[in-house]
Amino acid sequence: MSEGSEILDTYQKEYDTLHETLLRQMEAVGAATGEQKKLLCHQTEAGLEEMDEIISQMEVELASLSAATRMRLAPRVRASKEDIKKMRRDYQKATTGSERDQLLGGRGQHVVDFEVSSQDQRSRLLNGTERLQEGSRRLEDARRLALETEVIGISTLDDLNRQREQIYRTRDTLSTADTWIAKSQGALRGMQRRMIQNKILSFGIIIMLVIVIIAIIWLKWF
Repeated sequence: MSEGSEILDTYQKEYDTLHETLLRQMEAVGAATGEQKKLLCHQTEAGLEEMDEIISQMEVELASLSAATRMRLAPRVRASKEDIKKMRRDYQKATTGSERDQLLGGRGQHVVDFEVSSQDQRSRLLNGTERLQEGSRRLEDARRLALETEVIGISTLDDLNRQREQIYRTRDTLSTADTWIAKSQGALRGMQRRMIQNKILSFGIIIMLVIVIIAIIWLKWF
């Protein structure tokens, strides 16, 4: 299993745990009243937003993986997104009519709820920002690695092209050398034939000279 898929598995475990908690809260919202219902609604809405942040991080992490791993894990992320949409619809059905109860609450409690909600939202935004930054760093590292790999590949192709051209030049040189060697061998064979012919001619001349000398001596003395 790759490092990216392990991170996705971690996000998935967080999502599953939060999912079970929200299901129990949503079941309790329909039966709750008053302040208890307001608290459960607040917790459920915060949980749904946190689930959205987890899905966003899963999408960022998914984009940094290889194509094969991305195709294998993308259906899981899409299914989680669809599950969140369904949970929001179920939550809206469970909380129908709760807006009036919340407006009838005391002004002081409304201020407290607003402050708590603001703090929770700031905390979630900071957490989401940190996760987005981490995802951006991973994407940048992946992009830099891809660029380095591309540069290495281009350099390797250039080296292979130069080696191929050198092999072609060496082959042409060897072909030229073979041609000259063949010509040299032909010239040597011709010179050898002429040397043999010259030797035969020299022997013939010598023999003729010997015969002439013998004839002269014979004629002079006999």
